[in-house]
Amino acid sequence: MDIPPEATLTLEVPFRLLAVPPREEVSGPPPVLVCLHGYAMDAETMKGLALRFTPPGFLLISVEGPHTTLAPGTDAPPAEPKLGFHWGVSPRPQENRATHRKAVTAAVAWAIEHGGDPARVSLAGFSQPCSFNYRVALDPPHGRPFRALVAVCGGIPGEWKEPSPGTPASQAAAVLHVSTKEDPYYSMERAAPFRERLAARFGDVTHLTCDGGHRIPSAANEEIRRFLALRGV
Repeated sequence: MDIPPEATLTLEVPFRLLAVPPREEVSGPPPVLVCLHGYAMDAETMKGLALRFTPPGFLLISVEGPHTTLAPGTDAPPAEPKLGFHWGVSPRPQENRATHRKAVTAAVAWAIEHGGDPARVSLAGFSQPCSFNYRVALDPPHGRPFRALVAVCGGIPGEWKEPSPGTPASQAAAVLHVSTKEDPYYSMERAAPFRERLAARFGDVTHLTCDGGHRIPSAANEEIRRFLALRGV
């Protein structure tokens, strides 16, 4: 009997998303913005944050990570335990990337099936999914370049140490990366080379710096909205 010592199998898990139809009348299929939350957050929270920077003519899709965890600060009494979600913390990076790609693929397909414009899909993320979003933009799952990518308080793929031309799909996408000056995870020093490394791979890159810690700064909302209204349509 030939029994391998280890096997990796695939299981289907529920995948939740929240949709906000365009808040103003649009002519034809609306552009789509798929938003991914950070570690230990949820789709409802991200939807509320994303509504502050999403242009009203967009179909907004807020998706929820398939993995669960206890939200920090609620894992011991007297706090009431609260579940949060994430995109994978496996020590095998390829598994986390595969989970993220499947999630983006499913969300984009759902948005298009429900009337979104397949030629005008943009991707936004806070914290954990930012580097995943950049990586998936090299080879978009729907076969078309993402129009725009918004990354807030996140990183870039760790292996992107040197300039690289990216791919035709990434070169067709615009990027707005938002950093905050007091972010304990992505300090100004750590984020300093991001623009150069992103600009080598994407067609147009803006790196915006705002005051604040590890959060979506309110000062960035109007800038993100203008960026999406210009580059996401």
